[in-house]
Amino acid sequence: MNDKLTSPELQSRLLQGNFGLGRQPEEKCANPQIETSMIVTLEQLRPYDLNPRLMRNPNYDDIKASIRHRGLDTPPPITRRPDQAWYIIANGGNTRLSILNELWRETHDERFWRIQCLFKPWGGTPEQPVLGELRCLIGHLAENDLHGKLSFIERALGINKARELYQQVEECQLSQRELAEHLKNDGYPINQSHISRMEQALEYLLPCIPEVLYAGMGRPQVEKLLSLRAAALQRWQRHTHSDGNDDTFNDLFSSALSLFNDQPDAFAIEPVQDELLGLMSQALNIDYNLLLLDVDPSEQKRQAVLGPTPEPPPYIPPEEPEPRPVAHRRKPDTGDAPAPLSEPQDAPQYLCEGNEPVTDIWRISQLFDTVESLQAISDRLAWDLAESYGIEDQIIRDDDENGVGYQIKPFDSGHPEYPMPQSRACLALLAALAGNPLTENQSSLLTPTLFFQRERDSFFFSDQFLIKAFRLIRIIRRIRELQQEARHDADN
Repeated sequence: MNDKLTSPELQSRLLQGNFGLGRQPEEKCANPQIETSMIVTLEQLRPYDLNPRLMRNPNYDDIKASIRHRGLDTPPPITRRPDQAWYIIANGGNTRLSILNELWRETHDERFWRIQCLFKPWGGTPEQPVLGELRCLIGHLAENDLHGKLSFIERALGINKARELYQQVEECQLSQRELAEHLKNDGYPINQSHISRMEQALEYLLPCIPEVLYAGMGRPQVEKLLSLRAAALQRWQRHTHSDGNDDTFNDLFSSALSLFNDQPDAFAIEPVQDELLGLMSQALNIDYNLLLLDVDPSEQKRQAVLGPTPEPPPYIPPEEPEPRPVAHRRKPDTGDAPAPLSEPQDAPQYLCEGNEPVTDIWRISQLFDTVESLQAISDRLAWDLAESYGIEDQIIRDDDENGVGYQIKPFDSGHPEYPMPQSRACLALLAALAGNPLTENQSSLLTPTLFFQRERDSFFFSDQFLIKAFRLIRIIRRIRELQQEARHDADN
C-alpha cells in the first residue's frame, strides 16, 4: 500500500479551511477552570447586560483620552456564561469596552481591537447557575462605586436586582435586614436603613420623576422628598382616620411630583411641597398654613416633644390703646445728618454669606441631619474658609462614610499662597478639623493670637472667618456623633 500523497491530494489538503469550522461555538474553546490570561478581540467581548450603570460615566471623555494616548493600562476582567459563545465583562469595565469600540471604529488601530484580559471562571454551579449572575452583579456594583460613582437610583435598581437573584437562590422572600446581611457577606456592605430608602425611592419616586432621578439626584434630596411624603401622609391619615388605604393620598403625591419631571436641572423640593400641600388643602378643606406647620421639619421635632399643634383660637382684634402723652426731651444738635434707617424685620439674618451661608452656628435642621448631608455642608464650609486665603484648590470632596466630607491636598512651596502664614494657618486648622495629624510646623502656626489678637500689624482670623469655623466645628461634631451611633447600631 502506497502511503504517499499525490500532488493533487496534497494541494487539496493545503487549501482546506480552518480545522475548527465544523465545531459548535462551545467546543471551540472550553472555559478555563482557573483564572487565566487570554487575548480576545472586540467581536468576542460584550458588555454585561445587567450592569447597574445606566447613564453615561461622567468621566467618559477623560477615560477615552487616556486610552487613546496611553492604551488600555487596566484591561477589564472577563468571564463567560456556560451557555454562551461570547465573553462578558466580569466586574467593572463596561465603559472601557464602549470606548475601545469607539476608538476602533475611529482609528482601526490593532491595539484597540485585541486586548489581553484576565478570564475568571463563571461563579455559578449546575445546581445554582444564578450564583454566577450574583457574583457578576455585585462585582459591577462594587467597581462602579469605586471608580465611577453610581447615581442613587442606579444603585437602588442594582440592589433591587440583587434581591431578586438572592430570592431565586434562597427560594423565599428576603427582609431588608437579611438582604443587607447577604450583601455584606458577599463583599458589598450596605446599611438596612439605606436599603429601605432605596426601596421607597423605587416605589414612590421613580414612577413620577424618572428624568430627575436619572439625571443624578443624590441621596440627600431623595431623603428630603421621602421625609416630605412621610410627614404629609401622617397628616393625611390623622385627618381622614385612614385604615391603611391611602390610594387617594398616593394619587395626590404622584400628581404633585410628576409636574416637576420635565426640568431635572431646575428641580427643587420647595415647589413640590407647595404643590402637594395645595392639593391636600383642597382635598381635606384645611388651611394651607396649618398643613405647612405639620409638614415643616422643625415643627415635627417640636411635636415629638410637646405634642401636636393645637387648633388656633379665633382671631380677636386688640382694643385700641389710649394715646400716651408725648414726653418732650431736649435732643443734642445733630445738624442735617439723617436718622439711621431701621433694618426691616423680615430681612434674612445671615451671619455671613458664601457657598454655605450661616444663619445659626448651632442649630441643624432635621432635614439635613444625616451623615451625607452634613458632609456636603462641611465640604462647602471648608471651601469657603480656604477661599478666604486663596487656597480653595487645596480642598477636595471626600465621600468616605467615615470621613467629614473633605480632605486636604499636600500644600507645597510651589503654591503661590504658600509664603503667606495666614494661608498655612488656615490650612492647618482645616486639616486638624478633618482629623489629619499636624506636623510640628503646622502646630506652631495655630496660636491663640489668631483668635484674639487685633493689633494692626499682626495677622488674626476675621469675625466672618471665625463664624464659619465655629459652624464647621459644630457640623463635624454632629457628623462624628452620627457615625458613632451607626457603628454602635451595627455592633448590636
